[in-house]
Amino acid sequence: MTPVQTWIAWGGILVLAIVVAGIIVRGRYRLWWFFFLFLAVTLVSSLVMMAWPSRFYTANFWQGKEMALNFIRFAMALELAYRTFRAFPGALATARWSLLFVLLVTLAGVLFSGGSHDYQSFLADVHPRVLNGSIWMFTAIAAIILWYHLPVDAFHKSVLLSYVPFLLIFTVCMNFLGSVGAAGWERAWPVRYLNQLAYVALTIYWARAAWRRVEEPTRPPRVRQMREPVSV
Repeated sequence: MTPVQTWIAWGGILVLAIVVAGIIVRGRYRLWWFFFLFLAVTLVSSLVMMAWPSRFYTANFWQGKEMALNFIRFAMALELAYRTFRAFPGALATARWSLLFVLLVTLAGVLFSGGSHDYQSFLADVHPRVLNGSIWMFTAIAAIILWYHLPVDAFHKSVLLSYVPFLLIFTVCMNFLGSVGAAGWERAWPVRYLNQLAYVALTIYWARAAWRRVEEPTRPPRVRQMREPVSV
């Protein structure tokens, strides 16, 4: 890791800590438990990798961390779907079958990937397939929300609309890095910078969403006029 990459990584950790603090202070962890768990695991794992690189900045630790985050991503999507669609039976039924289909396709893609279980196979083959499944799950949720014109919590909407584009960038970067292999890792520095900068931009956006105050609903103009004193 170059000095510039190191500074970008520490900046991302700092902003992610601000996100976690905002979610705790504003009480938004109650809105999305698995999202908060995702942030906490990401923060702790990133911190130990940067603080103790000789022990934790390794291929095995990164692979284990990404596998754990992959499971949490799917749990995030399922929790979001439940919270959003539980009051709408028609949308809930559509979401149930749509997400089940994505899960089965993703599982089949991983089981029949045909690769070995080493780090390079995980980076080039398995991990992108799982990320694609995550993207399709969040995209399906967004599509069902739009189709049924459902109300969505502002915090959920902010995370959903920003996370899907980032996952697309992250998947493209992982696909490219997996294709070049270890020999081409150094020549692929623009892709690594792109991945880091996209992540920092995402966390900055999440920090703004996490610390945003909950606005009180505005009274309709007709009600407000009825409560105003009538001048004679």
